[in-house]
Amino acid sequence: MNIEYFREFTVLADCANYLEAADRLFIGQSTLSKHIMSMEKELGVPLFERTSRKVALSKYGKLMLPYANTIVQTQYSYHSALQNELESERGRVTVGTIAATAKYGITGLIASFKKKYPSSSIQMYEGDPDDLTTRLKERKCDVIFAHLSERDRIAKTFESIHYLDDHLVCILPREHPLANQKELRLEQLRDETFVALAEDNVVHQVILESCYRVGFSPKIAFLCHRVDSVLDLVTKGMGIALLTEYMTVRPEDGNFPEQSPFAVASILPQTSISVDLCYRNIEELSPMARHFVDLVQETVEAGISAGF
Repeated sequence: MNIEYFREFTVLADCANYLEAADRLFIGQSTLSKHIMSMEKELGVPLFERTSRKVALSKYGKLMLPYANTIVQTQYSYHSALQNELESERGRVTVGTIAATAKYGITGLIASFKKKYPSSSIQMYEGDPDDLTTRLKERKCDVIFAHLSERDRIAKTFESIHYLDDHLVCILPREHPLANQKELRLEQLRDETFVALAEDNVVHQVILESCYRVGFSPKIAFLCHRVDSVLDLVTKGMGIALLTEYMTVRPEDGNFPEQSPFAVASILPQTSISVDLCYRNIEELSPMARHFVDLVQETVEAGISAGF
């Protein structure tokens, strides 16, 4: 039986008049009459007692009415929920990220999300970890990819998904005496000149803390805001650099030449930097933002290479 007929039945029961009910339903009186007769034929009982001017519910109609009202309300509730979901899925997700998003596979992850939810709108914001943390607290970002400080980890300010672990490596010019080494202890770099990322980058802070722990302060000659600038200066022999392993995967504008213009050595003891997807609380997220969190979780479970 057509569910729409139940709505027409309830309206006619309320109006007790075919013409008035038809006007309220925006259909013809004859159409309404046909639909009601179709219901009666299928049920095998009369739903209304008809007179020349009015109609009244029969005993079978009175029995039907509460069930018809439930069916109509359920249909309305479903359509409302469906519309809300569709509207949410067409909504915007604001993603805050640390620098080097391509190297961490974040841009690839966002592209995959957009393909899966083409009606969504993604707004990206890049910033330093403290700025991202503030924006998340102030609800200016739905989710952020960030290096969380130990303070935030202990306070458990946010819900989080561990996205990946990165590690410090040493970048050296090809002609450097240590360029053939696969591993280097941090103490070996005590007298070197460094090219470093700017102070607002978490890697800069990690490098300082790591060097202080082994007893020296790095001599920094150049501070850069871009990873490719650091790599270019190292390649030109202006110093060495400590970066993270993912940052050396490829430059901002594409792939390295077949023969890498610099050497890379692991640092001992290994220093890890965690990247996490953070959000306030899953119940506070829009359905579309929840879909994004779910996609990140699926990507992590499938292997982080899926993000590239």
